[in-house]
Amino acid sequence: MLNNINSLDNLISLIPIIKVAVPVDLSIAICDMEKFIAYFPGDNINLKIEIGQKLNKDEPLSQVLRTHKALKADVPADFYGFEFTGTAVPLHGQNGEVIGGIAVQVRKQTELRNIADQISASLMQANTQINSIAVGSNSLADFSQELLHQSHQADENIKQSTEVLSIIKRVADQTNLLGLNAAIEAARAGEKGRGFEVVANEIRKFSKETVASTQKINETMSQIKEATNLMGKSIEKIADIGKRQAESISQTSTFIEEIREMAKQLNEFASKL
Repeated sequence: MLNNINSLDNLISLIPIIKVAVPVDLSIAICDMEKFIAYFPGDNINLKIEIGQKLNKDEPLSQVLRTHKALKADVPADFYGFEFTGTAVPLHGQNGEVIGGIAVQVRKQTELRNIADQISASLMQANTQINSIAVGSNSLADFSQELLHQSHQADENIKQSTEVLSIIKRVADQTNLLGLNAAIEAARAGEKGRGFEVVANEIRKFSKETVASTQKINETMSQIKEATNLMGKSIEKIADIGKRQAESISQTSTFIEEIREMAKQLNEFASKL
């Protein structure tokens, strides 16, 4: 049989060599038929077994001593504070009788899986938030474009209004000129033209007021046009920033998805350890 040995002491003397030769952090315990006679904890797995400690009847080693069959089991973290996989094998002497047993424990990378799960969950939440921000950025960009369109439309309306004011001013100027000519003709007419002179003067007065009003309106429209142009430039900058922000967020979301996929692969790898 492969697990026949000359003596338990000979096996114990080989354990340090085995731990160095095997590239895995192992915890190894050896017992005779009643108690533990040697224990070699690992760097990250220590069951705190004491030499001379009696075997518990529920111990895997006690079971293999009774059944003469090897045993492998996953031990949850409830017992020792961490999860590990343990194997227990009966040891046979030269005559085939069971003289003891050996148990090897390998710590499962539960913490690694938990970390990977936490990373994946956090990245998923971050991705959700970033997608929400991306939607907002796209909406902001669309809204900025709409504002920009309205700003250009307002500029066009101002240009049309300025043209109308220009026409009104020309009409007022012509009216003033006609009023002046009418006043001159009324003066020539003497007493008969006095009534017409009053009307002509009122026409001239009205035309002058119209010209003054159009000038004020024109100045106001110029100020509005200047403000609209500044607003348009600002909106263009906002739209450009929003567009670049949306693109950056999209790239960040892609990176996060790649990291989440790596966390998933890390979890799968940890599960195999």
